[in-house]
Amino acid sequence: MSEVRRGSAAIQEAAKSSGGGEFKPFLRSIYWGEDGQEHYLLFLNDIEELPLFDMITYIPTENGFFQETVAKTSPPFSERKDDFEDEWSYAPSERNIAIAVELEPVVEVTKRGGKTQRKPRGFEVKTIEYERRIFDDDGEATGETEEVVAPAVGYISQSPNNFFNQVANYDAKDAPITETALKITRIGKDISTTYQITGYDEMPIDLSNLIGCIDGVSYLADDLDDLIEEIDGLDEREAALCIGKRLLALREAELLDPERYEELFEGVTEPAKFGKKKKSAKEDKKATRRGTSSRSKASKAAKDDDSDDPDEPSSDPGPTEEVEAKPKARAKGKAAKQTPADRMEELKARAAKAAASRK
Repeated sequence: MSEVRRGSAAIQEAAKSSGGGEFKPFLRSIYWGEDGQEHYLLFLNDIEELPLFDMITYIPTENGFFQETVAKTSPPFSERKDDFEDEWSYAPSERNIAIAVELEPVVEVTKRGGKTQRKPRGFEVKTIEYERRIFDDDGEATGETEEVVAPAVGYISQSPNNFFNQVANYDAKDAPITETALKITRIGKDISTTYQITGYDEMPIDLSNLIGCIDGVSYLADDLDDLIEEIDGLDEREAALCIGKRLLALREAELLDPERYEELFEGVTEPAKFGKKKKSAKEDKKATRRGTSSRSKASKAAKDDDSDDPDEPSSDPGPTEEVEAKPKARAKGKAAKQTPADRMEELKARAAKAAASRK
C-alpha cells in the first residue's frame, strides 16, 4: 500500500487540484450543519499530522446516524474501484480529519457609556454530561448506567478546499492552531459555503477539564491506562497534544479498517442520497453531447461542488457517540463532585495499579 497523504502540503495540493448488540465506542463529530453555526475550539493535532483521504460520506446506519469511510480508491489502498461508488453511486470526496476540543469563553462583563459589554478574557474546555451504559469484564451490558462528565472532544472531517486550507493558512501566517483558541463560523450553504476563522492568540486556555475528565471519552476506553501513564508529569499543553495524537490514530485506524468498511457496505440498501453522487451513464452521455462552453461550465461546477457537499442533510449528521447531554445542574454522583485535578489523581493511581499488575 502507498503512504497516507498527510500535512499542509497535501491540503494545498488537494485545494489546487480540485478548485477550491456489541458495544462499540464512538467518537463524536464536531460539525457545522447550518449557515451561521459557530464553534470555539482548539485543535489537538499539528497541521502536518492531518491525514487526507478520499472519503465515502453520509453512509446511513441502523441507528439513524451517518458514517464515513475511506474509499478503496484512496491512498493508502489505491485500488482501481470502490464498492460504494461502483454499486451505489457514492462518489468519493477529499477530506482531512483532525481532533479538536470545543471551548467556552470565560466572559468579562463591563459597562461603558451606559452599555453592557461582554468580552472573552480567556477560554476553558467545554464539557458534556451524559449517562453511559456499564459493561462487565466480558463486554456485556449490565443494565446499569453511570453519570459521566467528559470534555467535548471530537473529530473534524472537512474538505481541504474551503475549510482546512483556511486552517492551514491561519496556522502558517497567524498563530499555531494547537495553541490558539479559534472561533470558526460557517458562512453560506451548499457549494457557496465558506468558513470564517477568528483567532484569540493572546488569550489563555484552561485545559484542566480536557485532562481531568478524559476518562469520560468512551472512545479511549481500551487505551486509557496507557494514555494516563504517558501524560503523567507533562504540562497541560503537552498532555493535550498526546491526547490528540492518540485519538487521531484511533480514528484513522477506524476509517481504514476493512471489516468496518464491509459492515457499512453491507448495510446500504439504496443509492447515495447526500453528498457527491456518481453520475449515471445517461447523464454522462448528455454531458458528452454538450458544447465546449457547457463543458467548461460543468467543469467549474464540479470543482466548486467538491468544496462542500451540495446535497447534505438539513440536520446535523455528525454526532456519532451515543450520549444524552444533560444540564450541569442535573448532574449527580461522583463524576460531578470531583474536580478535574482530583479525578486525574485517581486515574493516575488506577493506571499505576494496572501497570504493576502487568509486571
